[in-house]
Amino acid sequence: MQVFLRQAILGILVVLSALTLTFILVRLSGDPTSIILPQDATEAQRALLREQLGLNQSLVTQFLSYLGNAVTGDFGKSYFDSESVTSIVMRHLPNTLVLAGASLAIACLFALPLGVMAAVWRDGPVDRFVQVAAVIGASMPSFWVGLLLIQVFAVGLNLFPTYGTGSAAHLALPALTLAIYAFPSLARLTRSSMLEVLPQSYVMAARAKGMPESRVISRTVLRNGMVPVLTLLALEIGNLIGGAVLTETVFAWEGIGRLAITSIQRRDFPVVQGVVAYVAVGFVIVTFLAEVAIRFVNPRLRHK
Repeated sequence: MQVFLRQAILGILVVLSALTLTFILVRLSGDPTSIILPQDATEAQRALLREQLGLNQSLVTQFLSYLGNAVTGDFGKSYFDSESVTSIVMRHLPNTLVLAGASLAIACLFALPLGVMAAVWRDGPVDRFVQVAAVIGASMPSFWVGLLLIQVFAVGLNLFPTYGTGSAAHLALPALTLAIYAFPSLARLTRSSMLEVLPQSYVMAARAKGMPESRVISRTVLRNGMVPVLTLLALEIGNLIGGAVLTETVFAWEGIGRLAITSIQRRDFPVVQGVVAYVAVGFVIVTFLAEVAIRFVNPRLRHK
């Protein structure tokens, strides 16, 4: 119980820090009225708009009002179309979740089995392949991978659309891009975790009892070796959502990453703050669920 309480307190601090940092940074980007109003607008018109948007108040007053409304889930309205931030984010969030989920599924489909095989048959062909592939994958920026996939599979082979949202064909290339981004860390950690567990005494005892090797791997080694991998999976979800900012921009995928970029360019403060808030809360929830899953997988941690 103490662990979960500590996790909740840390989660609140993470969200509060994210909200504070975002509030400060977006206001360093400039005056929104210079984008909302035409260039020939008078200073009186700009002052009137600042008053309507609440930007004429002190930063402390704006921040306290922002935090008070955020606690109730009210992040205000967009400066441009007066639509509530919550409805804007909720319209784009499912696309990002689909993209992140598909990417993580593809990455796990290849990284986890290959990481296990690389550890079981250490220094073999699979192990060498995993290590080389992990190094190559980690050295390639996600936006460059996306452009490369567009050039090969969309422009060259004409197998997938170059951009857009709505179908499995549109999802394929951006999901593969983020999967390549997630593969190296998952494969390497799975391999190293398995290598750490394989020499343990309880694994040797299971083998000494005559338990089949496949059962030793699946029931004993995997159960203990997957604890750090589950932690990384929770972090990867946050990393994938962060990586989706560039990927969604490259593929014109209508998710919250592209929404954030567009809102930053337009200095739409409420939307930017709302996107960051929802991502921060989601990251905290995923981390908490990962902690629960870890204690379920490894019973020895339940009473700690």
